Amino acid sequence: MRKRCLGALLLSLLLIGGRLLSEEMILSWKGSDKVSRPRLYLTVEDVERIKKTRAAFLKESAAKFNHHVGLEGNGMDRMVVAALFAENPAAQKSLVVETISTLKMAISGIEATLKWGHGPHKAARRFGEAVGLADVALSLKILTPEDRKTILGLIARIGYLTNDPNYWEVGSKKAGYLPNMTSSAYGYRATIAALIPSHPMARKWMDTAMKEIRRELDEWMDSAGGMVECPHYSMVIFDQWLGACLAAHNSGLVEDGFLYDEQLRKAILWFANISTPRDPRNMDFGRLPTFGHTYAHERTCAFGIMAHLWKDKDPKFASQMQWMHLQQGSFMSPGILSYYPALKGYRPYLVDPDLKPKKPEWKSTCYPETGVLLRNTVGDRETSLYMIAGRNHSHYFNDSGSIVIWGKGRELCHDDDYQKRRNKDSRAAHSMIDKPVTYNEERVMALKEFKSTSDFDYTSGVRRGWKRQVGFVKDKDPMAPNYFMVTDTVDKKSAPTIWRLFLLAKEIVSHKGGVTVIGKDDVDMDVFFLRPGKVAPKIKLDKEHISVAIHEAGSLSAILYPRLKTEKPPKVMSIAGGKGAKVVTSAGADYVFLDPEPFSFEQGDVTFEGRAGVVKVRNGKQVKSIPGECEVKPDWPGDRQLRMIRWPGLQYPRFPDYDDLQPNPGNVLVLNQETPAKAGDFKVVPSLEEPMGTTEVTVNWTENALDLNFICEDSGLVTGEKGHDNIKLWRNDCIYIWLEPEHDHGLDGSKKIMIQVAANGFCHDVQQDEKDYDVKAIKIKTTRSKTGWAVQVSLPFKGLGMKTPKPGDVWGINFSRMDQPGKLDMDLMQNSSWVSIGYVGDLFETGDLWGHLIFADKGATDSVSARKAMDATHRKIIDRYYSKEYLLKAHLE
Repeated sequence: MRKRCLGALLLSLLLIGGRLLSEEMILSWKGSDKVSRPRLYLTVEDVERIKKTRAAFLKESAAKFNHHVGLEGNGMDRMVVAALFAENPAAQKSLVVETISTLKMAISGIEATLKWGHGPHKAARRFGEAVGLADVALSLKILTPEDRKTILGLIARIGYLTNDPNYWEVGSKKAGYLPNMTSSAYGYRATIAALIPSHPMARKWMDTAMKEIRRELDEWMDSAGGMVECPHYSMVIFDQWLGACLAAHNSGLVEDGFLYDEQLRKAILWFANISTPRDPRNMDFGRLPTFGHTYAHERTCAFGIMAHLWKDKDPKFASQMQWMHLQQGSFMSPGILSYYPALKGYRPYLVDPDLKPKKPEWKSTCYPETGVLLRNTVGDRETSLYMIAGRNHSHYFNDSGSIVIWGKGRELCHDDDYQKRRNKDSRAAHSMIDKPVTYNEERVMALKEFKSTSDFDYTSGVRRGWKRQVGFVKDKDPMAPNYFMVTDTVDKKSAPTIWRLFLLAKEIVSHKGGVTVIGKDDVDMDVFFLRPGKVAPKIKLDKEHISVAIHEAGSLSAILYPRLKTEKPPKVMSIAGGKGAKVVTSAGADYVFLDPEPFSFEQGDVTFEGRAGVVKVRNGKQVKSIPGECEVKPDWPGDRQLRMIRWPGLQYPRFPDYDDLQPNPGNVLVLNQETPAKAGDFKVVPSLEEPMGTTEVTVNWTENALDLNFICEDSGLVTGEKGHDNIKLWRNDCIYIWLEPEHDHGLDGSKKIMIQVAANGFCHDVQQDEKDYDVKAIKIKTTRSKTGWAVQVSLPFKGLGMKTPKPGDVWGINFSRMDQPGKLDMDLMQNSSWVSIGYVGDLFETGDLWGHLIFADKGATDSVSARKAMDATHRKIIDRYYSKEYLLKAHLE
């Protein structure tokens, strides 16, 4: 029988399961025919204005309508223009049919969310189409009373479904730590309320939705506007905010729909400021940067829509947004490769092609919990560097501290995009320091310093034992010398390691002191290593990167100098023992300095004191820029190196820090064949709270088998599911045994085993990556008592496919339990675990955190010997993780 691991399924059911509505729905109500329509994203006044000002565009768009096409591609846009603006009878009839059909499909998708725990994104496309079509349909004179009643009833049903407490409610286990999905759920609620404002529940639904959106606006960006997720998923959030706020503004249900909220402006300015210059690989259009889970060549229409909506409120801001809209090619979707439901079908009428653009004069900016952008100008020949940093790190890779560089308007140092991963190990796929300092992907670079002046920008951040400092020598003339100095310092725990720089290169050529990156366009970049004294960068052109092996604690410093291919390379000399460099070009000489500790330098009439700065010598005159004190203060309390947004729901799981990874010292069972070893103190996962019923386990072994006994406190048993290898046994009260007999923490391909036993004695056994697996001759005995139930499990070593263990052998082990509260209830059921891992997910993937089962001599009580046995088993694992050969393997190959 084909079997699969239940871990991921269990998590989804624990976190996002739902149940169907129980309250009575109001699907027909008075006053629904008195509401002026359209009203959702466009008002009646908007329609009349657009008819007058954009007649040629509307005529051209309406002519493209084909009722056979349906809603695919731009079909909905064409249907809306033909039915609403051109008043085409065929288009209107098609729209009514599509409205009813799409509303029903949206309901089906939302019901699946409630029943199976799907995220709101599963119904995004149909929801957006349904509400947009319904607003037009309800405004049509051809609409029959029967169809009107049907459409209103379907809309109301969606309102009840999306406002069910079991539908992705913030702070609940179902919502998890998924900001964009939470925004989607509350965006749906606001949009439905705005669509049927006369419904008796509409105001309550709107108030609920806008209260959450208000919280998100206040909390889901840092003080400078840096958004909570990577650019792609943050745009999913922003799209929902924008649609919900516009709908709320038009609804009449709320006094303030937040459409002109300052937080909305700050968020879109973050997108705009970090967007790229025009990119030759993107049809010469600008785009969102590919940080984290952001797609390659991703553009957005959000700038154009904000320009239109704000043109009267703030003309200067609107003209800047219009400039960004044109920079990105007047793109007409919020992003790519996702369904964006807000404003669907209406975006062409929410941009204003006649609005005059104005190039902004944005500066270098520190986003305290998101990243830092260093730039000299805005436009086609800008030089800029962005460093990913801060606790707003949802939907990123393990990339905090990585940098991207544009030199004179060309991308030179780039980061991973969502589709094309460079390396399965996300620590080895970015322009940053590799493990061990970056082993824990929950640890992020905390920004510590930032200062921007006309000649020099400086920033620094810390991620455990790694400090990254960046200095930007800049000029207001984009064609003058504009370049970077980067100093990375690692402590003893963080070395040895690898330094990497990923490059957009046609060729990488070694030169004395470093490499020259032959760019794919008209800009090259010279890289000069200042310290350590003799650096031998390894070039991997197929992977487009250079790497440097760092064998011991200390600093690595490099100059990154972009230049036109027609320019001569600069002359770069290391000074102050590599703490600085003298950079000589046709413009003059620069003395640039960067070090973790303050120092003094004097050479002729050039003096410097501090940690970072530049002395420019131009025509015999000196211009000195030294940042001085420039602390970046955190935006909220907490561990600055742990990604953790301000969020009422679950936080990210705990990943072990590198030096804590091996072994787990707190969960050790020594089996001496006489006195059983005991395991207890189970904790609910992922909250780590005390469970509603205790679990005690005793374990021992004989020459033939591993024997386990579970005693489970329980006031009401659930045993409805039956059958061997029934993957739904989790719906019963049951226990789990997790084993790693060939204990190597997965390094040598060991396969873990799960044995699940329900309170009615049925069993489900799985071996990792095996389709067919059964523990042969397994013995199970379950009993009930007044206080709960118990199960005895005997696992023959032969039945497990293993030889009898020898004293000194060590297995990985964990125990967990599913406790139903007297009936199947996906809200109240509890999964608890012996090892307090704080996360369930696929438990096979948490093996690094499991406890240890030590097979000892008969009657042995010497814990020192047991510990030595475990240490001996771990030695080869630890040696592989910590050895210079293993850590530098990627560089040496």
